[in-house]
Amino acid sequence: MNRVYSIPLAVLIVWLMLALLGPILPLHPDQIELEKILLTPNWSEWFGHDDLGRSISARLIMGARTSLIVAIVVVSISFIVGTLLGMLGAWLGGLWDKSLVMMVDLFIAFPGILLAIALAGLLGPGLMNTVIALSIVSWVGFARLARVQTLSMKNRDHVAAAHALGTSSFLIMLKHILPLIMAPLIIEATFAFAGVVIAEAGLSFLGLGVQPPTASWGSMIRDGTRYMLVAPHMVLAPGFAILSLVLCINLLGDYLRDKLDIREITKD
Repeated sequence: MNRVYSIPLAVLIVWLMLALLGPILPLHPDQIELEKILLTPNWSEWFGHDDLGRSISARLIMGARTSLIVAIVVVSISFIVGTLLGMLGAWLGGLWDKSLVMMVDLFIAFPGILLAIALAGLLGPGLMNTVIALSIVSWVGFARLARVQTLSMKNRDHVAAAHALGTSSFLIMLKHILPLIMAPLIIEATFAFAGVVIAEAGLSFLGLGVQPPTASWGSMIRDGTRYMLVAPHMVLAPGFAILSLVLCINLLGDYLRDKLDIREITKD
């Protein structure tokens, strides 16, 4: 791997490890220490304390756990549902394909984040409702991509040969089409992952996502906006955390796109 991309990979691994080890680390993200209210960063506490005297570094780690759990679950659900619907619509054609296209166009007509906010408002705040709202919004990209890729593959010679041998449609899609369209779907998943991290932070910032005292980067930024002049570290720390994670995921997505692009491989 190019050195330019090794740094984003290392940062992503660090966040993943912190999120996994968060529950077993000696952290106290909800411990209130009145004598440390709005304490600025120092050598013992690199990111300082918030308006309740809680450790911001501990809450950043637990917030990373929240963001990554939501992103992994949402992207997994969206990947499976969107890919399945897209492949079925393209394979069956006719009314099924037209219905899928109309449904996708209907979802695209609304900005994704606004639709997620509306759904989260209807369902109510909470971790599970956040996952449901973002999953309903995020499957569309996978469905569109899977549909287009399946349409380009269904008339290939190897698919026609499988048909002639009596292979069932399910096995043809599973063994002869899905492996060939996985590369663009994986790339789409990396960018969707970054988008879900931002969307979860946005919902939590609005009070529609994860609820206190559970740590979330979005709610940390919301709490810090009231103290921007006296304690800017309350906003800068979670803001930098979101920036580092999303930027690294997008850079790795670009790397995967370059590596899995058949045209680039052919040129090399």
